[in-house]
Amino acid sequence: MNEYKYDEIQVGLKESFCVHITKEMEDSFRTITGDMNPLHIDDDFARASGDGKFPGHVTFGMMTASFYSTLAGVYIPGKYSLIHSVDLKFLKPVFAGNDLTVTGEVVEKVDALKLIQVKCKIVNEKNEAVSKAGMKIVVLR
Repeated sequence: MNEYKYDEIQVGLKESFCVHITKEMEDSFRTITGDMNPLHIDDDFARASGDGKFPGHVTFGMMTASFYSTLAGVYIPGKYSLIHSVDLKFLKPVFAGNDLTVTGEVVEKVDALKLIQVKCKIVNEKNEAVSKAGMKIVVLR
């Protein structure tokens, strides 16, 4: 876990990490949230609903978006983060078996608030963006 303090953070600081999406992760997310939408469970339903564009059930978008929390809480700034806001857009579906890379870059600092703005993106193993976000994060130290 990184421990960047506000004064140590510079515009342009970049961090990234990779995660492999598994059925077990989806099952855990379903248990936590109670989301039983068949798009996330039933391969046949997903294929029919997506007019054949989906190879099977679609991973929960909010599960993949939760990795933005990991980006802030572990990487930028890490230990001293307090997420203020997230502006999120989903661009492509994610499926069990996908390998995702989560990246964030500091694009602005607001000294009066000790706040950083981070431009974020998640890409799959084909380097296709599956989501993007802008996060405002207060740095507690």
